[in-house]
Amino acid sequence: MRSKSLKGITEYVFNGARFRMFLPSENCYITFSPNSLRCPQPSPNPGSRSGKPSEPFGDESKRHARLTVLQRNCEIACTGVTNGGVMTGTMYIGSGALRRDYGTELVSLGFASVDQRKIEYGEAPKSLIDAQLAAQSKKSGIWSVEQPISTREQTPKSNSKRKEEAVRIALSEIVSGNQFFFRVIGDEAARAIDESMKIFTSTNGTDSAECEVKTGNVVAALFDDGNGKSWYRAKIMERAEKGCVKVLFIDHGNSISVPVASHLRPLDMTLGIKEVPAVAKEAELALTLVRSLSEDEGIEAAQMLQHLGWGKELTAHIHCDIENKLQLTLMDGDKNLNNQLVADGLARVVKQYIINSMLSKVSDGNSIVKLGKDLQKSQENARRSRIGIWRYGDIGDDDEAE
Repeated sequence: MRSKSLKGITEYVFNGARFRMFLPSENCYITFSPNSLRCPQPSPNPGSRSGKPSEPFGDESKRHARLTVLQRNCEIACTGVTNGGVMTGTMYIGSGALRRDYGTELVSLGFASVDQRKIEYGEAPKSLIDAQLAAQSKKSGIWSVEQPISTREQTPKSNSKRKEEAVRIALSEIVSGNQFFFRVIGDEAARAIDESMKIFTSTNGTDSAECEVKTGNVVAALFDDGNGKSWYRAKIMERAEKGCVKVLFIDHGNSISVPVASHLRPLDMTLGIKEVPAVAKEAELALTLVRSLSEDEGIEAAQMLQHLGWGKELTAHIHCDIENKLQLTLMDGDKNLNNQLVADGLARVVKQYIINSMLSKVSDGNSIVKLGKDLQKSQENARRSRIGIWRYGDIGDDDEAE
């Protein structure tokens, strides 16, 4: 990402928008995928045990990639990485006057679509959205096939902006000094799901039952909150040690490892996330960075957030969403919790390009600009006072908080 632009050779094509690449300058292999694309599934390779069926134009998309980029030099600009270790960014093919954005070309041919979530969050580039609209109007590729109603009726909006809102919340889980889960106070959905899970527990007892243990599935998981064991909705995140899985309790935000044999059972169909969306919302303190919990200052930051906000009714000013995390300014009366952590030297301010990114997602950025100025002032005071993360002097750009 710091190199901004790298030359690479595509060694293998998984589908139309995922490749294994060799980077000569770094002497390494990476898996790379263009940003914001959703590519149809191609047919499985001969002899493969994959049970995933092919999707319309999946083979055509993969064939186009093999003809266009396989064993060819290309240029990539990495902007991020997924939880699975796939580098994401922009891929350029050709040279000189023929140099072009591969992702935009794929979308314009109808061999890929723009991730709807990226469109809704305002993160999809306008060039991709325009290419998709053109492909839709021409009924190219995947758009020549009848689309589900929910997909057809969604109109991409490249200029959608979020309007800031203020809600009363309570923290339900603290992940780090600036990352947490919260529940909206007075939320009827929260009250309903809490009551439903109490009924589920009284009906089924605390005995487990066989269920499909698959990453991403939402099941009932047993948890003891101090008042006895009860069933709660939980999403299976990954397999842990033998016979256990790591689950995220989607209505509270806490994550633990539980034994499959004794702590899981299927949910009633009426309690699925499609019927009742997750109650706990994941969020971050806007414009702040903290160190990890493996460092002293990271633990102190989490402890301060707990001291300032746990068990209280707080006012959350919701600015926007970045990578599925709401960006908030938390207020306890007149006290700004974002500013308090920065003033005590336990958090620092993000770089200007991140502030600019947030400003592009909101309809009125005055509150973000003001918050940024206040945090910068508090950070400078903390730096001069040599407190918290500043106790040994200035922090370089290679600090882990970056």
